[in-house]
Amino acid sequence: MVNWFAIRPDCRKALKDPVLRSYYKHYFSILEGKGLPYHMIARMVQVELRGDLDTLWEEHGRALGEFWDLVERNPREFKPVEPNLLQLKAEIAERILRGCRFCEWRCGTDRTREPGRVCRAGKDIAVSTAFIHLGEEPEISPSYTVFTLGCNLACIHCQNWEISTWAEKGLIISPSALAKSIDRAWGMGARNANLVGGEPTIWLHAWLRTFTVVREPIPVFWNSNGIYSREAMRLLEGFADIIKIDFKYGNDRCAMRISRAPRNYMEIMERNLKHARRVSEPLIRVLVLPGHLECCLRNILKSIVDWTGRDTRVNVMFQYYPAHRAPEGPYPELKRRLSWEEMEEARKMVLESGLQNVLIG
Repeated sequence: MVNWFAIRPDCRKALKDPVLRSYYKHYFSILEGKGLPYHMIARMVQVELRGDLDTLWEEHGRALGEFWDLVERNPREFKPVEPNLLQLKAEIAERILRGCRFCEWRCGTDRTREPGRVCRAGKDIAVSTAFIHLGEEPEISPSYTVFTLGCNLACIHCQNWEISTWAEKGLIISPSALAKSIDRAWGMGARNANLVGGEPTIWLHAWLRTFTVVREPIPVFWNSNGIYSREAMRLLEGFADIIKIDFKYGNDRCAMRISRAPRNYMEIMERNLKHARRVSEPLIRVLVLPGHLECCLRNILKSIVDWTGRDTRVNVMFQYYPAHRAPEGPYPELKRRLSWEEMEEARKMVLESGLQNVLIG
């Protein structure tokens, strides 16, 4: 096995950090072999799979109550039953796919027949690359990162634009093949399955089906832009151990102008961040944009404190560079990197926010 920690020694130290240990109780318990990931606990909850979609949602609500009771008891042994809660989630998602409303565009496309109106994704999951990634936060790395094609936003500065815009075709991979690759990655020392894109929300049906056959106790790291629907939000509960959300903007206007986000961007973020804090151990990433400290960063930091608490794990990043259409685009401030003065002002804003569990830089 590769000695990942020789490359990133801070990743080993992260598991002993008292602040992180206090925050990531569930996640660290899995890594230490003391607990089970949610996808395995969900497979221990018996359900019925009969009826229309409304009936299945009612069964889902009942089963979630039993799921959280099991979590409280912290089961150590994996004893799956069938049909189970995770299979129910996959069934609900596959029915939603016929009139897609996984994300907040709620386009209603039957994706079993044609691509989604915004994401351009069909039925079968398309993967760009999958590898053990060492570039995430120290508690997340090494991370088995699966980049899927397609997205429900159109960020002018997208750093993964080749896959989000379908500039490449990718490979169609079956859930069983994906599951086998995830199991192998756990055996190679990956700390989690990092489901990213593009945007993983548009492939929620495929990810749920994949984890019905994953054999290893690998945590699910849901790596999203946060623009997912109430239905997707409910399906993520009892599936994702860590919900990571990119909090991109501090107001609706900037979100619509730069990323073609829905008009109620801040409302969506508030709902999904509050829910993520209730049902997972969320991580929030904030990519600081040049020229957007007052209009965005200040309000983002305040919103995190108000919605999820001062102890929320937050990564404030200075890695912006003019990618995709930003160099030729209509926004002069996005044609350059952050200045030294902006980085210092951002640090000051973070300190003033009162957040207690932050990475900066």
